[in-house]
Amino acid sequence: MLGRFKVMPAIARGDWRTRVLHLAQLCIGAVALLGFLAFTLKWPLLLLGFASVMGLLAVGVALYAVVALFAQRTLVEEEFAQGDTIFKQGEPGQHVYVVKSGSVEVVHMKPGGQHEVLKVLGPGDHFGEMALLGKAPRNATIRAVAPTRVFKMSSGNFAALYTTLPGVREQFTKVMESRLEELRRSESAS
Repeated sequence: MLGRFKVMPAIARGDWRTRVLHLAQLCIGAVALLGFLAFTLKWPLLLLGFASVMGLLAVGVALYAVVALFAQRTLVEEEFAQGDTIFKQGEPGQHVYVVKSGSVEVVHMKPGGQHEVLKVLGPGDHFGEMALLGKAPRNATIRAVAPTRVFKMSSGNFAALYTTLPGVREQFTKVMESRLEELRRSESAS
């Protein structure tokens, strides 16, 4: 609904959380820097400036609180029956998934039109991040092999985690490189 009105495209795209966090960090950082300089140099104008921008601390904390409120539903649980397609190769990527229970198969359509099962993923495995990180269409179809429950995360929440947590970024980068290598091997074998 927000996207239709184009009032706030960043909110409609879901990447607004990262921007709000950066703004909050900027507000708090600016006050901290000005306070440090004011009390170190003891210049009256800097002290006056510091006193006048103290309100930015409250703004920064309020912005953090807004992001925290909206991020409470970062993961949404979904259930799929055996044989259900979660997403298809070629579709745009909008979510990242983590398997809670059950299993899914990763099916890649080769250039000749043949389908190949690349791997089966189980509890704790994740999928769907490559389309978000590469800003490309899905490179495989994901189907439930058994009744499956997954946690689904929006692209905005994933982007916020990916950009702010180096450990998450490293893990997803390693997995993505591994999966790209699997796709290359699969396509060169055909």
